[in-house]
Amino acid sequence: MAEPPARQPWPAPPPPQRPLPGTRLWRTLRGWRRRGLLTIRRLGCGLLVVVVVVVAGLVLLDRTLDGINAMFGEEPVPGSPLDTVAPTTPASSGSERIDLITRRDRLIIGVQEMPGLVEREQATREYSGFDIALAALIARELGVDPADTAFKPLPDGYRESALVNGEADLMLGGYAITEARRTEVGFAGPYLRSPQRLAVPAGNDGSGADVLAAGTVCTAEGSPTALALAPRLGERLITRGSLDSCARLLGSRADALAGSALALSGQRAQDPGAFELIGSPLGETRYGVGLPPGDEVLRHRVRDVLRRAVEDGTWARLYAQYLGTPVPAPPRIGG
Repeated sequence: MAEPPARQPWPAPPPPQRPLPGTRLWRTLRGWRRRGLLTIRRLGCGLLVVVVVVVAGLVLLDRTLDGINAMFGEEPVPGSPLDTVAPTTPASSGSERIDLITRRDRLIIGVQEMPGLVEREQATREYSGFDIALAALIARELGVDPADTAFKPLPDGYRESALVNGEADLMLGGYAITEARRTEVGFAGPYLRSPQRLAVPAGNDGSGADVLAAGTVCTAEGSPTALALAPRLGERLITRGSLDSCARLLGSRADALAGSALALSGQRAQDPGAFELIGSPLGETRYGVGLPPGDEVLRHRVRDVLRRAVEDGTWARLYAQYLGTPVPAPPRIGG
């Protein structure tokens, strides 16, 4: 008798399958549709509610930011039609040169050394003097730290072009005001006046009148003294680039030097006892602050510094400190 076939085991149930992504959401949406929840009207209302909520949220956020700005932000510009915040970039001063000084945060001043006005210490190479002290006052007025002021030695004959082409912002150090220079550059001042004098070798018995009558006089070319003496002396007037050059001719080709008392005192300091002043004053030299041509804003700012120095006593104090006593009456600072 044949054996009954072996009993086959029941197949294992298939593993549960996960619904495809989105299937559950799709079934839910179909269910809502069958119940009438996803009609066009209901969808439109729902979308409108979402828009209203978003707009309300943005309005609240804007008001919140306004409140924060009011507490911690910058003040609006008074009178601005747009109520805007003041710009961080400074507005123009009305002077191209002042704006340039502000951008570079440095004031460049052309100078010539003259005892009492501009002197340089050989050891430290630092400048001091009456004009240097005035330069510090001007620097502060222009918003520059006096320590950031650069002094640039310049020879005669080049100072005007340095102001014109921007190599120097101002000119100090015995910069005499003359009509010829006024045609090229501007001036603030005069801040200092000095009589024009004659100087002869020490021990000379001649008088100022004798020198002017028959002697030969040397002075700096283009100086106020040269302009004053030219009609009186004619060919007996010798001019050189500086009083230093004239001093080398004294006693040989020149019988006397001529210049402002301040300039001659500088020559005497270099060679004490070599010569002495004689005669009455020949005229007056006026010293001013040289400026770029046509810059009225800068001229007024520098002029106001000089006027304040005279009015508050700073001018007299600096004169006594650097030029000695007695202190003369200060000059009238022109407009």
